[in-house]
Formats: sequence, structure tokens, C-alpha cells
Amino acid sequence: MMKIFPALCAVAMAVAVQAPAHAQEGDAPLILIPSFTAPAASAPDGAEPAANPEFSADEISQQRTRIEPRAAEKARLTMPELAPLLSHRAGANPGPSIRMQGENPKTSFSIYLPHEAVPGQLRVAHVSGVDVLPERSVMEVTLNGEIVGQQELGNFDPDEATLFEVPAGLWQSGRNDVVIRLEQVHRLFCGPEAAFDLWTDIDLTSSGAVLAAKPLVPGAIDFLAGIAHDAGIGLPVALQDPEGLAPAAQPVLDEMAKRMTEVLRGRVLSYVATDPYGVSDSQSDLRMSRVTLVPTYGPATAEFRRGGDGALVLVLAIPPEGIPASEAGPFLDTVLRDILSERFTFDAETVQTGIDPRTRMQAGVPVTLDSLGMPTTRTTSHYFRRDQIFTLPRDWLVLTAQKATLHLDYIYARNLPEKSELLIRVNGETVRLLPLRGEGGELIEQFPIKFYANLLREGPNLLQFEALIPGDPEDEPCPPGQFPKLEIRGTSTLTVPPSPRLRLSGLRLPVYALRSGAISLDGAGMDQLPPADRLTLVATLGEPIPNASHLTAYSFDNLAALPMGAYDIDRGDIAGVLTRQPDIPEPGPAPQDRIGELPVDLFGPIEREPLDDGRGPLLRAADSLLTGLFDTNTNQVGARVETVSAKLLPDVDANAERWLAEQRGLAVLTHLDPSDPRGIELVLGPDTRLTEVAAAISAARQTIGGPFGQISVLGHDGVWRSWADAGRVPMLMEPLTLGNFRQVLGNYASWSPVTFTAIIFGFALIAALIALRLVVITRQET
Repeated sequence: MMKIFPALCAVAMAVAVQAPAHAQEGDAPLILIPSFTAPAASAPDGAEPAANPEFSADEISQQRTRIEPRAAEKARLTMPELAPLLSHRAGANPGPSIRMQGENPKTSFSIYLPHEAVPGQLRVAHVSGVDVLPERSVMEVTLNGEIVGQQELGNFDPDEATLFEVPAGLWQSGRNDVVIRLEQVHRLFCGPEAAFDLWTDIDLTSSGAVLAAKPLVPGAIDFLAGIAHDAGIGLPVALQDPEGLAPAAQPVLDEMAKRMTEVLRGRVLSYVATDPYGVSDSQSDLRMSRVTLVPTYGPATAEFRRGGDGALVLVLAIPPEGIPASEAGPFLDTVLRDILSERFTFDAETVQTGIDPRTRMQAGVPVTLDSLGMPTTRTTSHYFRRDQIFTLPRDWLVLTAQKATLHLDYIYARNLPEKSELLIRVNGETVRLLPLRGEGGELIEQFPIKFYANLLREGPNLLQFEALIPGDPEDEPCPPGQFPKLEIRGTSTLTVPPSPRLRLSGLRLPVYALRSGAISLDGAGMDQLPPADRLTLVATLGEPIPNASHLTAYSFDNLAALPMGAYDIDRGDIAGVLTRQPDIPEPGPAPQDRIGELPVDLFGPIEREPLDDGRGPLLRAADSLLTGLFDTNTNQVGARVETVSAKLLPDVDANAERWLAEQRGLAVLTHLDPSDPRGIELVLGPDTRLTEVAAAISAARQTIGGPFGQISVLGHDGVWRSWADAGRVPMLMEPLTLGNFRQVLGNYASWSPVTFTAIIFGFALIAALIALRLVVITRQET
């Protein structure tokens, strides 16, 4: 026993020093505090604590000799001079900068400060486009509800920044809310097209609270400030597990990942395993906080300690039997109580699932936009766009020509220029264009806007308001003195027709129901994945829930194991998608890193047949078939027959293979077995990690451009492109009754007009044969 204790001390000293922090003149003598401690209680009779099995006594001695001379040169790690901005919109795919685009963009951030930090100024590093007129363009910054300053825009030097003086007492330990609002004016033109050219980039890694350096004090608030700093500069959370305790600590680690997402206002963190015995010479690898697992033979404990490198360490002492899932929450409540107040927490599930509970609406009942999360909105811009998600029940499906109705309350200014207009779009389709002329200054109430309900899907849908107001004049900078041009009231209502409980099989619902607990990779379940990867999946996709969908992932080398379900698609076509060279991407920030009024659709392409010709689906299908068969402009009868055959009996596998031949990407997501509505498969590219795809799924769930249909490809640009089998049969999820018979029959008729026509023709033929038989029998009797 006495021989083992020095070895344990050596291991503890080696782990305590993870990375160098060079001493400065005048620093106090360094006192090393180990990152993990000796067991909290004596071992049971007959049991002795064991040293790390990966290191022999000689290796431990060599590690100690190699590290200890460096320890004398180390200073205590302190909070850096800058606590960076964290964007509320970065989600699972944060970027180093955010582009604020348009005439009046606004966005919010958070800054997390240590308990004893002495913050001073607020630093904002920003660069504007050349079209911004400096003397007329302004940045306004608000901190914790109080305006701290304004600054003229027009900085073109990325190395310069603006410092805002902050009144005494305004900063607070923990979370601080920052709002940046811009007023940008084009130097040459005025109008919607000019607004597209106005942008200012905010460098998040170089913006934040300027601090007088202070050491981190053990505690939840300072630990959170360190985690926020690391996330702000793009570093994942470090997890040290030298004794392999992660499986026993799994419930606590999962709960911790959820709590960190909550307290960081929805920022989804990633995790990485780090070597407790390693030494890094790179300043960029230094972390302010980390999590370390240590063994104990007593009850589980959690406490904050200063590591040998000065980092603030959450030390979780885990007994051999682990911690029951029912005790994980109360266990963390004690150690994190300082940051679990309402001032910190946020709905993590909303971020992870992408569905804000406010957006859920009931079909058949008028619902106000305000209740969906869109209060009264007013704009002074020449180009304005407001997007609002609304979520329909999972069993909602309308394929007929039924109408949904938006009753709009709005008002616009008098004497707006000619061609001023308001466009209303649903899932990317323009359903109404309203001229903003003639009734200016008067409130227009409950103006009915009807559109086809078959534009909508189950789950999230997108309602967009887009206003284009020309400049007056357009070839000069906009005149000073902005005024409200358009107001859309939150009292507007949206009514969607009810539907029988019908579903179309595909990726859409399983993707939204995907959680971290039901994922496997090449046959290895979540418990067999590396602990850091598992934590990243929990943080990204959310904790396991009952009735969640299950994802079976395959590495590229294991593509042959991918089941094809009801299809016979060549796996070589899927391999081709993952091995083709990507297109050269256009320069510019990723869509999720843009804020403001944008001329582009950030929600992905909407693949949908327009329904604006006034005819029913049956007439359109009949016209298409007759045109293909009896077209007098072609003499190729064989080609006509093939066209009709392709419409009546399409080769689904060939269609899928043709679509795959045009794709290239990082991963392929499939739902090819309609008998398993909750099962989805994933094939990873040769260099693609499962955690990367999970982050892309999490980001896509916050838009309407996520995976749907039977096959979806994650492109190199981060956009999901999907293929849907048009022959999918809607599944009725309720009994057929006299009450729903008409709607169910209409949906099936719209789903496949040709099949419905053939069935009706068959019934008519049978009826005719019966009638003919009756006539023959009657004549024979007479």
C-alpha cells in the first residue's frame, strides 16, 4: 500500500499540469493544485486503489521528470483580457463572425463573466462593406437593457475595433445581454437592391468584455465563464477520463451536457477527450475550464478545483457502481445551483429539436400570429423580410385543393413610391402580392389571403412577409429621417383546415424525433462510442425520450451493410455521392451565420409542383397523359407509349439513381423501409464524423430545409438536398368512418389521380358488366 501511494501522487502531479502558461514578472509563487484528487474514502477491505494501468512506474517517473521542470515557469491561468460574445443563433454550427445585412438589422449576444472579474469597456470588432455610407450609418450597442454608445460605421480595417465605455455597476457576474442594432445607408442608391449590398461583419472572437486579468475562482459561475470563453473562440469542452469512468458516469455527463446547453442560452457545445498527461505548447489550445473524472470508493461527489495549469476543473468523483439516472439531476443541482436560476436557463429542448413550443398550432382553429411568436412588427427599411415558423400536427396531411386562410391586419404609410408591394410566401411559394398604394395610413383589418393547404406539411412550416419599397429617388442615397413604412399586427390570424390522421413515410418526422439514445455506428451502440462523441451527440440531439426514432450509421467502408428496404438502388450510386469532388463554394459566411434582412432564402430549396392553374389534380394528370399520347407534333408512337408508361408505372429505383448521379456530399441519410416508420440509416463519407452530421441535423431542424423524403444528401455547403418517392402511399392512422370518408377519399385521389381514375374505371366496368349480364338474363327469361 505504501509503495503505491507515491505512484498515485506522481500521477496526480502529472495530470495537474496539462498545458503551459508562461509566468509574468511580478507573479505570486505558483501553488500547484491537482486536477484530480485521491479517493474521497478508504478503499474497502482487501481492495487497493490502482495507479493508471496505462503507465508503469518507470513511465510515471519519466512523465514527472519531463513535466515538473516546466511547472516552475507556469503562471496561474487567468481569465483572458477578453470575454467573447456568444451568438444566440450560432447553435450547433458556430462561426467566428456574423454578418449583419440590410438597412436595420439587429441581433443579440451574451457575455459570461467570472465572479471576481473587473470588466471595463465593451469591445466590438466590425468591418463594413464598401457600399456603406459612413457619415449616415450608425451602430448602437445595448448592454443589459441600457444603451452604452453609438459608433459611426464604415470601418474597413479588420484589425481595428470600437471600445464602448460601460457605466459602473452595469456589468454583472454570469450572463450579460448585449444587443447590437445597425442603421446602414447606401452611399449611392436607395431601395431594395441597394439594401442587399449593405453589410457589416462582427468578429465574435475579438469582441466582448475587456477585463482586468483575474484568476478564476472555484465555483459554478466562473466555470461557466470559462466554458463560454472556450466556446467563443471555437474550442470544444475538454473531458479528461484517465481511469475510463465515463460509462459509470454516463447519467451525470448526459445531464451536464443538457444543463450547459440551457445555461449558455441554447449554444450547443461539442466535447473532446484530452490527454491528462500531455503538455501543449500552443497558447490557442489553453482552456479556461474542463471536466475531469476521478475514482472514489465513497459516495459520488462534485466540486470545482483549480488545475495545475490554472484552469477551473469540474471534478466528478465516481464510485465503481456509478450513479443512477434518477440521482443525476439532484447530484448536479447541488454543484451548479448558482447558475440554475431563471437568469441563466434557456429551453435546451427548443434548440435541440428545432421546434419552439409556441409555434405549435391546432388545425381548424384561427390562431393569432402573436401566439405563434410573431408580435406586431414594424419596419422602416426599403427591403423587409420577416419569417415565422408554425408547426402542424405530425398526423396532418392535406393533398386536396382545400384552402388555408391568413386574415391579415396591416397598415402602411401614405404616399409610398410606385411599385411598393408586400409579398406573402408559404414554404417558399408566393401566395399573394399586395400593392402598398391607395389606402396608406389606414388600418386594414382581417384582409383574407387564401392559399392551397397542400403547400403545407406536417411539422414546421414557414410563413414569410417580404416588403419591397423603391427609393424616392432610387439613384441617390436615401434621405435622412427614417419613418415607419409598414406594420404587420400580431392580431392577424392563420387558419389551416383539419385533416384525417394521415402520414406519408419519409425522413421528415424521424429526423425531428431523433435523440441521442438510439444511435449506433457499425453495430456499436451509444455506450460503445468514445465518451466525448457521446456527450457531443447528447448536447446536439437531446436526451433520450420514449418513442424516439433510431439512427443506424455506417462508415463508408461498411456501405455494403446498408439495407435497401423496399427499394433496389445500386449502392455504388451512393458511394459515388460521397467520393465525387465538391463544387468550389462561393465565398461568404455560412447561412446560419447571417443575421438580418436577406435577399436569399436561407431555408433550402422547396421541391413542389405549383398549383396555380386553377385545375384539380385529376384534370392535370389526365391532360398530361392525353398530351403525351396524342400529341400531333410528334410521329414517334413508341416514345409516346413510353411516356405514358413512365407516368403510369414509374421506375422508382431508376429515378433515385438518376437523382443520386447528380449529387455530391458528406453523408447520405435514408428512409427506405416504410414498415419501420421510426428507422433511418446514415452513410458517412470517408472523412466525415458522426458528430458533424448530428450538428448538421440539429441546425436543419431549426428550418424547413431539413431532410425529407426517402434519401437526403448533406452537401459540402451544409445544405440538405432530398429525393422523395412520388409513389408513397399515405397511411391512415385512424378508423375509416362516415365522418372522415370524404376527406380520406379526396386525399387518396389527389395522391395518385391515375390510380384513382383506374379504380373508378374498374368499378364502372364491373358495374357495366353486371348490368349487361342482367339485361342478357332478362331477355332470356322473356
